Amino acid sequence: MSGKSTTRRASFRRQKAFPVGTLMALLTAVAVTLVGVILGLESSTILMRAIVSSVLVGSVVSIGVGVIRLADADYKD
Repeated sequence: MSGKSTTRRASFRRQKAFPVGTLMALLTAVAVTLVGVILGLESSTILMRAIVSSVLVGSVVSIGVGVIRLADADYKD
């Protein structure tokens, strides 16, 4: 990495990063809930499946986006 100081725009972009992991977790929970309702499952089963799947998918996406941003930052410098 070089000794460049970050520009004002780059530091603002880093602070205002879009929470892709959170969005994917919410979409996963909605999808799991809809599938559970369509299949006629019990509410506790739907809740547990939605929680587990949203946490797992959100974590994987957040880690993946973090790795991509880290690799992109190293590539640009």
